[in-house]
Amino acid sequence: MNSRRSLAVRPCLKSLIAAATIAAVPSLPRAAAVADTATTAAPSVEEAQRLLDAASGRPEAADDLQVAWMNLAVAQYMAGDYVGAEAGFRKVIELVEASGRMTSPRLARAEAGLATTYYAGKRHDLAVQHFDRAVSLSRRVEGLYHDTQLPLLEKYADALTEVGRYDDALKTQRYALRIVERKHGQNSLDYANQLVAVGRWYALVRAYDASRTTLRGAIGLVEDLKGENAVELIGPLTALADCNRQQLLDPRDQELPAADDQRRAMFHDPMAQVGPALSSNTIVAEGQRSLERAVAIATSPPGVPPAALADVRTQLGDWYQARQQLDKALPVYQQAWQSAAGQTVNGKPLTELLFGKPVLLYYSPPSGWDRYARRPPGEATVLTTTVEFSVTPEGRVAAPRVANDAGQPKLGAQSLKAVQSARYRPRFEGGAPVETTGVRLEQPYYVEVEEEDAAPGP
Repeated sequence: MNSRRSLAVRPCLKSLIAAATIAAVPSLPRAAAVADTATTAAPSVEEAQRLLDAASGRPEAADDLQVAWMNLAVAQYMAGDYVGAEAGFRKVIELVEASGRMTSPRLARAEAGLATTYYAGKRHDLAVQHFDRAVSLSRRVEGLYHDTQLPLLEKYADALTEVGRYDDALKTQRYALRIVERKHGQNSLDYANQLVAVGRWYALVRAYDASRTTLRGAIGLVEDLKGENAVELIGPLTALADCNRQQLLDPRDQELPAADDQRRAMFHDPMAQVGPALSSNTIVAEGQRSLERAVAIATSPPGVPPAALADVRTQLGDWYQARQQLDKALPVYQQAWQSAAGQTVNGKPLTELLFGKPVLLYYSPPSGWDRYARRPPGEATVLTTTVEFSVTPEGRVAAPRVANDAGQPKLGAQSLKAVQSARYRPRFEGGAPVETTGVRLEQPYYVEVEEEDAAPGP
């Protein structure tokens, strides 16, 4: 269970919005992007640097210097300068620790900012270390089970997952759920939303049965609270469909006859009690029914905003496309395009975000590509091949060629064969699918490091 590359994550509208939302410091007491100012918008890097220069000229104003460094670090993070942000947050930590104020909320915020910077830069091992410290500091400042920790815990669980610490990630998810329970109770929409987050995490680590059990619980809770046609059902319904789609397209799940039994026993989580294994036909029916119900809710009065409607329609189109039901996918994609027309997300046209380039929906990598992934450092290395091709209006791969075989023709040939399995959401122009050339797919391989031949004797 060490690979997630066999499945492409479909970038829905929620993930697009999330990707554009700065979360450097909102995981701790103040939700504003700037950690230590009363404003709701971070200063530019230039302005933050000017404030820092001014504070540095007044040695007696130690507190102001910490604030200035914090603001600069946040501004650099928002500008995508993770190296600068890392240095800035570390400087804040150094200054606070030197002052002896180890319970300062600012120290917790700086650790959270540093962890999130590592997370954004995909340095998950370092992110885990600092998320752990940020959570501990936050608990000292705010106490256990404080809801301002939730954004921090979400990224912490994801970083733990990335480094393969699944049990610890599950504990973090359960802790977040407990926070919501204590604040809002189990009979609340907030609790249902947190169940959806837990269910999506289960699907991420391929614990599909546990994911379905959790998401069905969320659906039932929303139905009890808001009714069977509540717009709040769209989230858990689409999450359930996404879980089922992942399992159906997961080549490893198909290769392991006892995969379901192994996953049932993996976490020993009493909350995620599951029933008998489902057949593929049942999984298909449930997933498609969930998405079609979500679309029906989204289009019924009072309905949802056009951007949200475009998102859920895109998800249904992706379902059909991944199932190779191209005749069903195309009209749904066109409806999604129409809903997205004229809408923007963070200043970008939604049609461009959803349909501006081919989106990988499914890809089965070569068998054994990660066979040596868990070897100790020095015993395995990574070689990456690249295949270039066109994506047809139907979302299929055409005219593939090896652009880089990493010096291993055999690996290039394996990648060339594997890329034929890929299925894409095609690029659209003017509401119609079009061919896209020059698409590339990179395939890594973990290979053994061969010992150098002994030097010949004299």
